[in-house]
Formats: sequence, C-alpha cells, structure tokens
Amino acid sequence: MHFNVMLEGQDGLTYADLLAVAQRAESLGFDGMYRSDHYSNGSRRGVSSTDAWATLGGLARETRRISLGPLVTPATFRPIGNLAKMAATVAEMAGPRADGTSRIAVGMGTGWMEVEHRRHGFPFEDIQTRFRRLEEHLDVLSRLWNPSAQPFDFEGEFVTIEAADFAPVPDPRPPIILGGSGMRRTPQLAARFGDELNGVFLSPEQCRRQRAALHDACRATGRDAREVRYSLMTRCLVGRTQDEFEERARRLQQRAGRDEPLRDYVASFEPHWLTGTVDRVGALLKEFSDAGVQQVMLQHLLVDDMDMLDLVAEKFL
Repeated sequence: MHFNVMLEGQDGLTYADLLAVAQRAESLGFDGMYRSDHYSNGSRRGVSSTDAWATLGGLARETRRISLGPLVTPATFRPIGNLAKMAATVAEMAGPRADGTSRIAVGMGTGWMEVEHRRHGFPFEDIQTRFRRLEEHLDVLSRLWNPSAQPFDFEGEFVTIEAADFAPVPDPRPPIILGGSGMRRTPQLAARFGDELNGVFLSPEQCRRQRAALHDACRATGRDAREVRYSLMTRCLVGRTQDEFEERARRLQQRAGRDEPLRDYVASFEPHWLTGTVDRVGALLKEFSDAGVQQVMLQHLLVDDMDMLDLVAEKFL
C-alpha cells in the first residue's frame, strides 16, 4: 500500500504550511502529498485559503520526489483548457519521478460545496448537470493531451473548441484521479477516462463495493481493470497510546472550535476513519488493503504536528 498526506488548504493553511508538510513527507518516504481545491471553509467565514494550482507550482519546484496534486479540482472552477494548461505547466516544473512517470496527478470531481460557489461566482448546477460538465471536461482533456487527436473541433454542452492546438502535450502525461463516494457515475467515469478512482471517507465494505463497481464499468467499456488504481482518502489521527491519541483529538477539537466533552467529540468520529492508537489504525489498514485499496491519502488536519507524520512513517511505511 502506498501512503500519501492530504491537506485541507481552505482551513487557514499558508503556502509555508503546505511546503513544510510536503518537505517533511518527502524526507520520511511518503509517496505523495495532495491538497484540496477549495476557496472557502464552508462552515466558518473569514478563514483564509490559497489557490491549489498556484501552490502546487511552488511545491513542484521545492520538492524533488513526491507526487503532488489536487484532491480534487471541481469541474465548475476552471475552463478545461485552462486546467489542462495549468496542469501541464506544473508537471513540467516538477519534472518526472525516478521511474519516468509524472510527479503531478490531476484529481477531478463535480464540485459539491454550494456556498463556496456562490461566494466566488462559480456556476453551481444540479448534480446531473455537474456530472455532465465533468464528463465533458474529461473527454476534452483526454483529447488535448493526445497529440494524435489534434487538431480537432469539439461542440459540447459546456465546451466549444475550434482546431485545437495544445502544445506541448505533457510527457509523461499526468494521471487522472476521479474522486468521490458514489457507486455508479464516478466509477463509470474512472473506467472511461481515469487512471485512478479515489473513494472518499468510505468504510472497507464501501470500498469493496465501489471497487467492484469500477471493475464492472471497466468490463462494460472493454478496459482492463488493472489499469485503474483504487485508492482512499480518509481522516487520520493516530497516537502511540490512547492518551496520546486523545491529546491530539483535543487539539483538533480546539482547532475546529468545538466545545463538547472530549469523549463526545471522539465518539463522533466514524468507526472506519484511521483514528486511534497505532494498533487500531494498523488493523483498519489491513481491512482496507483486503478490500482492494492500493493507496491511501491521509487527511492530516493538525498541520503543524510533524510528530504524527513521523509516527505514521515509523509504523506503516
């Protein structure tokens, strides 16, 4: 199983915060570091955020090995030609991994936080329309990054292109990650266009079901399911002992502005999150591995807690 760190950039994180975690993760041997692509916290006003792709460009130049990417970029945020060019540029800035593959991955999704869209002037359609937009963007991106497909014309519901001329085509091509918790549309899009399907906050049994849906979708499209990696993004809060875990939970509770008794706050955690002692988290990781999860993106909310990253690396990498 591959291990990655996942940061929520809309929770007041600065570029310096992102860089510190990226460099620590790289030094510890994590496979990658991903960040959200949000402009608003959603639940609290006035919380600062940074642009995902602007910060990824900086991280690409200040790291050397780890994979980087958004988890995930909403199709509603940027025209697909703009996203294709930004991702290709950041991939060139990063350079390839030692094995020749791209260090930059492009996570894509429908977008879901309505208040964020309203506050920043982004379109927020019904979920069916957002899925059609995402599908069209994926279709266009697959053509823009295929030199043998150019030039081409495209007339869709959301995108119109005349005599496409995208250069340079990124080589190696950044992998496309489809992220979400759905059991039908998202696996279908991953089978058609993706290199990876990323389940979000799922249990081992839900991962098993989503992965089975992916395999069914691959068979329906005539694709080898082994070509599409299956991963999970989930909460991670771990301690060597129960006391150490609860101390981290207390700090996270304070950061979130919650004031209920600590035991009630901890009781609100989903039982399948990677939270608790190293023994409990290790047992859960085995369950996820048995369910077909090939890599995990560990949501790290205590951004300044480098000791927890050290602990995860020591026990699980």
